Amino acid sequence: MVKLMRIQRCVLFTMFLVAPVARAQETGPGKNDPREQPVAPYPAPLPAGSTSVLALNSPLGATGDVQTAGNDRPLSGVQEPTLGPVVGARNFLAPSFSATSQLGTNSTGAGFGHPSDFNYLLGTLDLNHVSNRSELLLHYAGGGMFSTYLNSAIQDLEFSYNYKWQRWSVLLGDEVSFLSQSPFGFGGVGGLQFLSGDSPFAPGGSLSSILGPNQTIPTIMVPRLSNMLVSQIEYKVSPRASWTASGSYGTLNFFGVGLINSTDALFQTGYNYSVSPQSTIAVIYTFDDFRYPEFPQTIEYNALKFGYARYVTGKLSFQLAAGPSLVMLRGAFTGYANNLSWALDSALNYKWDRTTLSLSYDHLVTGGSGVLVGAQTGQVQATVERELGPRWRLSASLGYASNGSLIPNTTSSSLQHYNSWYAAVRVSHQLRPGTSLFVGYGAGLQATNPAGCTSQNCSTNFISHQFSVGFNFGLRPILFR
Repeated sequence: MVKLMRIQRCVLFTMFLVAPVARAQETGPGKNDPREQPVAPYPAPLPAGSTSVLALNSPLGATGDVQTAGNDRPLSGVQEPTLGPVVGARNFLAPSFSATSQLGTNSTGAGFGHPSDFNYLLGTLDLNHVSNRSELLLHYAGGGMFSTYLNSAIQDLEFSYNYKWQRWSVLLGDEVSFLSQSPFGFGGVGGLQFLSGDSPFAPGGSLSSILGPNQTIPTIMVPRLSNMLVSQIEYKVSPRASWTASGSYGTLNFFGVGLINSTDALFQTGYNYSVSPQSTIAVIYTFDDFRYPEFPQTIEYNALKFGYARYVTGKLSFQLAAGPSLVMLRGAFTGYANNLSWALDSALNYKWDRTTLSLSYDHLVTGGSGVLVGAQTGQVQATVERELGPRWRLSASLGYASNGSLIPNTTSSSLQHYNSWYAAVRVSHQLRPGTSLFVGYGAGLQATNPAGCTSQNCSTNFISHQFSVGFNFGLRPILFR
């Protein structure tokens, strides 16, 4: 009996000591052991990064940025930098429609010309399909422009597909457009993307804009077909280093007028190294070969650039690559000649508070925009978007391009030079996610008529003004697996 009582006392004493420890380790239903929680899947980036209007305001449900460092697009690659991945639907199909009416006038030294009206009707389709190893992005805008000057179809397609293995990745892409004007400030509102509604690709695309045929010299309204086919391979040498090799082939063809058609074959390779999770350096080599079906002339462009990039997800994306270049002229117009120059590619995306800034500057050799047989081109483009309130948004865009000919004019033996710019501002009011009304104003300086130019490739000096009002209607996105 005495032994039994001793045993009971020991048990009670042990329970007294253990009970507080058990209560300290105990968690309620809302405080489960984190080690037992399922790991959330890594959200896939939307096409245009955190600046996407669909990502922020649509039923897809994105509300913030994923706090991960860096950007998975290599500095030496063919894709545009973004602000990083955002929370949102991985797989969706988003259709939308837009209608814009515009009044345009031209001012010259003799005064203002007769006003012209322009109407744009467009349908847009955006497809985003992402898995653990692949990413498919597609953007299509199609419709027409109807005016007292010219009626023309509008077709614009951008496609990219990226597939990844453990160390290797392959990217294929294509950009094709059929337009009546230069895409440099197209439509008087800063570009086609501002006419086609709130697209996940706005205000830009997933492929680098400097790869395709350059059209920064505005010309008269004439149908033109531009196409660029892109491929790229990437190999992860180590967790910090990667190597890329890419190629593209572009064509620019005009219909019904004496502008210059051209082809452009490019090869680019580079080595990237991550100095830190947010900073990358790179060495990039570019070779570009320009040819002209109507002229026995070729231009070979070689550039060696040293690059630096810094990424702060959701806040900052900055890239800069610069270095020497060699332009090799081969043909009946120039014989054999070599010119030393410099090359620079830069891009900045910055977001603070309710404002987003996109800025780029490039200095490179281009095909001549259908006006020149090769050109040394410097171009800058900037876009600012500001949320004025829950439903009001202000956007402004500016573009400037300087094009100097590489081959002297045959009649005056002088080098031609063109300066062109555009500016546009737009205020939109959101009726519901994806649907809005907007008013805008745009102005542009058309191509300058250089001294000694007598061909129909030249145009007179005048400034165009466009006043626009439009409506964008986005259907509910279709989500799928």
